[in-house]
Amino acid sequence: MKILQLIYESFNSPYGFGGAGVRAYEIYKRLAERHDITLLCMKYPGAKDGDIHGLKHVFAGTESKSLIKSVLAYTVKAALYVKKHGDNFDIIVENFLPSTPFFSPLMTKTPVILQVQGVMYKHVFEKFNPLLSTPMYLVEKFYPRLFDKFIFVSEVTKNKVMAGMRRHVKVCPVIPNGIDKNLLDINSVEDDYILFFSRIDSYTKGIDLLISAFERLAPEYPHLKLVLAGYEFDKIEAVLLGCPPSLRGKVTYAGFVTGEERMRLLSRAKLFVLPSRHESSPISIIEAAACGKAVVVSDIPELQFVEENGFGVSFPSGSAGGLQEKIALLLEHGGMRRELGLNGRIYAKNYLWDTIALEYENVISSLNLV
Repeated sequence: MKILQLIYESFNSPYGFGGAGVRAYEIYKRLAERHDITLLCMKYPGAKDGDIHGLKHVFAGTESKSLIKSVLAYTVKAALYVKKHGDNFDIIVENFLPSTPFFSPLMTKTPVILQVQGVMYKHVFEKFNPLLSTPMYLVEKFYPRLFDKFIFVSEVTKNKVMAGMRRHVKVCPVIPNGIDKNLLDINSVEDDYILFFSRIDSYTKGIDLLISAFERLAPEYPHLKLVLAGYEFDKIEAVLLGCPPSLRGKVTYAGFVTGEERMRLLSRAKLFVLPSRHESSPISIIEAAACGKAVVVSDIPELQFVEENGFGVSFPSGSAGGLQEKIALLLEHGGMRRELGLNGRIYAKNYLWDTIALEYENVISSLNLV
């Protein structure tokens, strides 16, 4: 089967490589021997068409260093690519972003699936100025109505999007994110640091809350450090601008890490924290659980599965004081941390990329016949 995946993220892109990109690479590298797969990604300076990690890449857009210009050029040129070449594929999967509406179903006769990681809705107005936030909000609310085939990454997101549908939907399975099974075999130890591993996005990921909570905790735990890791959506210097010098020395930015360094950071953390104000379906949470780490998250609906499955605790979203209390609770109770960590490994065993790739393959193969 010939599959075209529309996704702006690609490995080595200066504009970020997050959960959607990891998901695409992990799934498609497992299907590459049986299918002809093309990833249509956003061009960046120096990007060249060809194989990356064994997957065929085509880059559309411009080599501008401006993110806004790059996104606009990618949206237009990717849509034109689908119009010109879409009928040559058996199935097209469009990864949904409100900033890149390609209108794929109007460009080709090939079946198109809208894959939805998550939605921002009202949060978009907190992150962007009105010139950007208003059209993005409208796209999120109305663009999915062009589609009758979906793949969702979480049940919560599916319910939000489906509540606004006004047409018959043929298929809308939930296929979650996963982990590499090697994480389950890692020896979990505890160094004296809290780990945040996600996009460096102060508002969305609640990093401002985490730093505020850590500042309150630091006097009580003089040896404790905070490690931040992930792609810089917000520059780390700006995120840490308000930190007093005494605290700044205890906060480390590890950068965007992969492979063994990623595994090392996860396996040696005392606990894992993700205080997001809104979310999709973070891979890093499942990875932390697989490494036997207790997890602290905000109590938003997308993250309720952490407490429901007994491998972490939640705090009231937006509350730095509430976050401080839950981190302190786990720091003080080693037995509780270990119990939550064991539960996490049991939970993570059900979310292996090998299994998820097969589920994904079955769904898109069946959709090709719809």
